[in-house]
Amino acid sequence: MLEVVNYNHTNTPYSLSIQLLEKINLSEDLESSNREVLFIEDICKRIQKSKSVLYVLKNEDDIIGLIALSFTSVKEQPSLQIDYVIVDKKYQGKELKVLDNCKPFRYLMKLAVVLAKRISQEIGLRYIVLSPDNDDLENKYKQVNFQKLNDNWMYLKIQNS
Repeated sequence: MLEVVNYNHTNTPYSLSIQLLEKINLSEDLESSNREVLFIEDICKRIQKSKSVLYVLKNEDDIIGLIALSFTSVKEQPSLQIDYVIVDKKYQGKELKVLDNCKPFRYLMKLAVVLAKRISQEIGLRYIVLSPDNDDLENKYKQVNFQKLNDNWMYLKIQNS
């Protein structure tokens, strides 16, 4: 059964990073794998300090992927920041029936948009922002309609319906 588990500062076990690292299959490339471990550890520290919220996409007991979000301001406009997105290596690039034939990365991006729209009704959120740390990621985010803001940041304008 598909499930999105939300972790924030009020419900996060101290050992969350260990639990996640035991269940998620990281990249085979050593450099990428080490980077993903650091990201997961950082996410868990940020959650405990009330700086981020983590959404873990699971099917049964399998972690498909995760997305960490926080709040920031862009051009004095409240924005939702995507801190990290990690997809389990065995699901990367695959359309999954349980996700209505959507790829996990795209599904997590849609989740961020849905959450941003919900929040925008309360506090006037205007953008989803992120800072890709390489050209491959930048291209991946462009495929889901993010645009360049400057050398470091990309954004997606939240369209409220």
